[in-house]
Order: sequence, then structure tokens, then C-alpha cells
Amino acid sequence: MMPPQQDFHLLLEKINSLRQSGCNCGTDYMPPVAPLSLNVQLENAAMAHAKDMDLRNYFAHISPEGTNPEERAIRAGYKGIVKGENLGKGYLHSDEVINAWKNSVSHCKAMMDANSNEAGIGFSQNYWAISFGVSL
Repeated sequence: MMPPQQDFHLLLEKINSLRQSGCNCGTDYMPPVAPLSLNVQLENAAMAHAKDMDLRNYFAHISPEGTNPEERAIRAGYKGIVKGENLGKGYLHSDEVINAWKNSVSHCKAMMDANSNEAGIGFSQNYWAISFGVSL
């Protein structure tokens, strides 16, 4: 089952809205930062990871073979610097996963990282992945 395609756009819009307004990540205030743009290579890496977690029934940043987010992005042709990855499981809509990430300090800070300027989103069944990067 796939969420409506607009959920991918909504997720990026909601993250960008959060980035433009600033927010609290736990007790730390994160000031407004520039929006993220969509990157196809990061999106391909995130989608491949979400599908892999779904197909092989695991939930982790590191695959069973030991592949990490940076290696996945490089394999997808990404030329920038990978800044991080957020994962979610059990959410069917962008509102649900964004709220979960906002309520986790490390995931919130990844979304608010001023050094990241692009991202790619992946989804399979109820597995979400978003990869953050910096274009060179």
C-alpha cells in the first residue's frame, strides 16, 4: 500500500515549513534555516532502503549487510555529502511520521540541520526513509 503521492510533497513541504519557522527539538531551540530541495539520487537511495526494510522485515539505518546511508546514496549516484537519515515505521501518512520525528530530538535536529540543503524521501508499506545531504 502506498500513501497518496502528494504525501511525499506534503512531507517535504512540512519539513520546509518547520525549517522556515524554527522549532524546539527537545529543550534546544533550532532557529529558522533555508528550505530543502528534492534530490533525485537521495530519493532513489531513500526509496531503495525503505523497500529493502519492508521486503526483508528489518528496521535500521544499517542494512543486514552493513550498508550505511552514505554508501546507499553514493550507490544511487549522489555527489554531495550525506548529512543524515530519518526512518519511520508504522505510519501511513506524512502527518504521522513528521510528528514522530518532531518528537524525537535526534530526528528533529536532522530535519533542522542548517548544513543540509537537499533531501530525498522513500516509502514502502509503512516504512519511511528520508536522506539529507549537502550539494557540492
